[in-house]
Amino acid sequence: MSGWTNHPCTVISQEMIENEMGYRGSKSELVSHTNSVKEQRVDGSWCKKPLHLRCTLMGFERNYQIKIPSKQLNKQNYSTLSKTSLAFGNNKLNPWFITGFADAEGCFSFTIKPDAKSKLKWRSSPLFVIKLHIKDTAILELIKNTLMVGKIRKNGINSVQYQVESFNELQVIVDHFNKYPLVTEKASDYLIFKQCFEIVKQREHLTEKGLLKLIGLKSSLNWGLSDSLKEAFPNVTLVSRPEYKFNGIPDPFWVAGFTSGDGSFHLNIRKSETKISHRVSLRFSINLNIRDAEVLKGLVSYLPQANTLNKTSTGVALQGTLNQENQYVSKSNNTVSFAITKISEISEVVIPFFEKYSIQGLKSLDFADFKKVAMMIGAKEHLTIEGLNRILEIKLNMNKHREW
Repeated sequence: MSGWTNHPCTVISQEMIENEMGYRGSKSELVSHTNSVKEQRVDGSWCKKPLHLRCTLMGFERNYQIKIPSKQLNKQNYSTLSKTSLAFGNNKLNPWFITGFADAEGCFSFTIKPDAKSKLKWRSSPLFVIKLHIKDTAILELIKNTLMVGKIRKNGINSVQYQVESFNELQVIVDHFNKYPLVTEKASDYLIFKQCFEIVKQREHLTEKGLLKLIGLKSSLNWGLSDSLKEAFPNVTLVSRPEYKFNGIPDPFWVAGFTSGDGSFHLNIRKSETKISHRVSLRFSINLNIRDAEVLKGLVSYLPQANTLNKTSTGVALQGTLNQENQYVSKSNNTVSFAITKISEISEVVIPFFEKYSIQGLKSLDFADFKKVAMMIGAKEHLTIEGLNRILEIKLNMNKHREW
């Protein structure tokens, strides 16, 4: 089958930037000199020039008698809160969704800063953060309303973060992830974070022995020790990072949460080489660091198993196909990719799954457009000039080009 192919954070202030796409620890680092923020990866890649896609599409306007509606798009504001079955009540999330989203976007950190007023001259504090583009504030509101702790603060011009730093509120965070454990390599970050939290809880951080233990733990958390800490504590005993082992996908809502953070619903249109027409294709993908390859392999078999379609003859056959993981998971350097591009698999597995276990945030609108185009392809509408024009209009308003 040709259809499937193919972090860390050290807190210094309240500004975060993602320095490595691939690292599956807490991906964001708080820094004081930047307003950069990672947008949700809705199209699987970065685009420094927002008009790049539109220019690409205009390139084939002269080759085909279709009308590119780049100047005719209706601009509007969107709600980033999915109105489907994922939310129970009006403002609550399934707890597994929160864990999945934290696996994608969460940051478990521990700060150790100079403090002249402290007896040891150092102040220690744990911190849990999720930072997003401001357009996805609604997701953070849902998380805050569900956990009933934390604060949401604007950071810079286009970023907002959910932050839990109160010791009593952090106990809620620890209790949550103890009950609904993380699935990716970030689970190792959490185990270190929890040890630091327990040291503070027992007030051991107020002793020199406890402080040195915290510094040793911090050496294996996210980016490790800063140069200033290395200089101040050159003889500290470093702690090995806990061994990570993938234990399977725990719940379909975890998949929905993780995909809301790290998934990509992408639409591609390109000129056919064999005839005067255009090829329309869809791609659902997730890209991770190579350390989380087992997570993507797990998704290969989990999606059809969680889907009610596996009770039908089509579903059973599809499940057998999906289990051929090498066709759907590819590796390149330090990254691993999971991708579904065959329209039958998108229509019979991906779309039904996320109709039942909903995407949240602005990405839910990209999924809705993704689904709309899949239905048009199924009805052969993409083979007409009118249908192709409609698909082009959808593409020009998806992902990073969507107004919010």
